[in-house]
Amino acid sequence: MNLKSESSVLEAAQLALSATVREENVRLHMEPFGLTAALQQQGNELLEKAKSCQSRQTILYDEQWSISQQLNAELDATHSLFKEHAKVSRMAFRKEPDLLHSLKIERFVKQAWPLVRQAEYFYERVLEQELNLQPYGISKKEIEQAKAAVRRLLELKETRMHKKGLAENCTQEKNAAFKELRDWVSRFRAIARLAFKGNPQMLEIFGIQVLSKV
Repeated sequence: MNLKSESSVLEAAQLALSATVREENVRLHMEPFGLTAALQQQGNELLEKAKSCQSRQTILYDEQWSISQQLNAELDATHSLFKEHAKVSRMAFRKEPDLLHSLKIERFVKQAWPLVRQAEYFYERVLEQELNLQPYGISKKEIEQAKAAVRRLLELKETRMHKKGLAENCTQEKNAAFKELRDWVSRFRAIARLAFKGNPQMLEIFGIQVLSKV
């Protein structure tokens, strides 16, 4: 068993630790070659640390993925609603160029998130100026709800960025943890090879491949 993948490192560490606990004679045989209680304890701690880091990383990336799915769905809905409200406003206030200019809806920005910021500004101005779009089928309550939806969308984006930062930091911690565990397994295997130099078949209980002599 090589130690290239995370799963192989976890399996190798688990085999090493479980075999020395389950088979006391194996542990006693390896003690003179460097398998101390402290080394075994270190292996247990490193194994749990690596598993914990891996689990936390998975959870964070899953949460980030779920937020991204929600964002994509709400982003499209927000864009569509804002564009509809803006088009109605252009018609409603077509004879008031200064007012239209203040709403900043002469044209739509092309980028997704700047468009959300444009929507946020638009809804704030409509409510601040108490513009009446009721005759055109848009109530004040609908404008308030749209503004709140935009705010939630921006907060959700901030949450995703926060989760992304946590996940990236967690990945660094996980990589460091697996490096430590990999180094520990390599040290354990070196001890095992010395201890069972005369009986290499015993190495297989630790997941160490032994080439058969032809």
